[in-house]
Amino acid sequence: MTFRGLAWRVGLPLLLLVIAETVGLALYMSSQIAAEGRARLERLAATNAAFVQWSSLPPGERLATDLRRATGFEVYFRHGRTLTPAAPAPLAGVLEAAVADGEARRSAGFEVVATELDTDGQHQMLVVRPVEGEFLDSRIVQVLSAFWVLAIVIAWLAVRGLVRPLRSLAAKLPSIESDAVLAVPEASRRDEIGDVARAFLATRQALQDERDQRARMEKLAALGRMTASLAHEIQNPVAAIKMHAQLLRGGESAEVAEVVEHEAGRIEDLVHQWLFLSRPEPPALGTRDLGELIDELARSLRRRFEHARVTLRVTLAAQRRGDLTIACDGKRLRHVFSNLFGNAIQAMPHGGFLDVTFTDTGDGVRVAVRDHGPGFSPAALARVGEFFFSEKEGGMGIGLGVAREIVAAHGGTLRAGNAADGGAEVTVWLPRRPPSSTAADEHQS
Repeated sequence: MTFRGLAWRVGLPLLLLVIAETVGLALYMSSQIAAEGRARLERLAATNAAFVQWSSLPPGERLATDLRRATGFEVYFRHGRTLTPAAPAPLAGVLEAAVADGEARRSAGFEVVATELDTDGQHQMLVVRPVEGEFLDSRIVQVLSAFWVLAIVIAWLAVRGLVRPLRSLAAKLPSIESDAVLAVPEASRRDEIGDVARAFLATRQALQDERDQRARMEKLAALGRMTASLAHEIQNPVAAIKMHAQLLRGGESAEVAEVVEHEAGRIEDLVHQWLFLSRPEPPALGTRDLGELIDELARSLRRRFEHARVTLRVTLAAQRRGDLTIACDGKRLRHVFSNLFGNAIQAMPHGGFLDVTFTDTGDGVRVAVRDHGPGFSPAALARVGEFFFSEKEGGMGIGLGVAREIVAAHGGTLRAGNAADGGAEVTVWLPRRPPSSTAADEHQS
């Protein structure tokens, strides 16, 4: 057993305090019992002296014996220096020195009260009781026993309430980075232990966030190294494919050439996404009308919409097309909406409607893209835009993350949710011109 633990650091001072209070209480009670005994002896002596004077009985050995039997105390009569009956030593010396003033005095282990029996002071009556240890009085033993039981219970509860939660927290510390620690009940306490538990939880969360960030950075670093070499190898053959497809447009294979050119464009868009992920750069700003940008994108994806049996429905909440003009990098925003349209098409494998709604917010434009599929799962909503997270079979989990990064680079916001009557809805807000870093925060709602 260690004497350096918190239980001993708290319990030992409590024990010393209880011992000190025990001694003080015993001394106080013994003094009260002693005072009560003296007062009782003095009253008894005065009452017996009055009885002897009233009865006119001769003070002698027989009367002393009768009074001893009646009172339970030793009774002696003194005439001059003669004691009746004779007293054993050392009591005889104490009785000879006693002062007949009716007050109890202690000497040599005895308490004596001497009282005058006549006016000339020749005869006195002495009442004697041996002085016993007041600490052994049954009342003191009972009170101290109850005090110790109560003190032990209170000390046990206090030490247990302090040491047990701290030991529980200490046992959880080695697994602070593990997801196995699901709950810390001490965090609900409104005291210093609760503060420690909440600090434990905050530290664990910070460690988990740092671990996740480190893992993400490691993935991005590996991705950057791979993308740098892969993009160069892909872009050249893609450019050749697009060029030859354009040459075939005037012949009998015009429709096939259009499909080949479109699919090559999709490969090129994917390469651009990977390049942006590995080397994000500020947007190249130019003036673009978002309505026209969506129209161009819809025309380029016409074949894909028809094949998926998806109908695009566009709603303009603004009064005039000029309300949709913003300063942006049109090429990158095309990547954003192309990704959102692609996700919506995949969410409706049996066809459906894809609704795009434009809203003029005064200082920007809000574009809502909504499908009529099953919507986002709770896990997907909690991790929207997280790189390398995807619930789609074969999905890489980078499209929505890249889209959000591009929108954020324009000073805008991208938010995902589920419509009240079903389907997923992704809302993109873009400012008229890329504002300061705080402007996007004002349009979170």
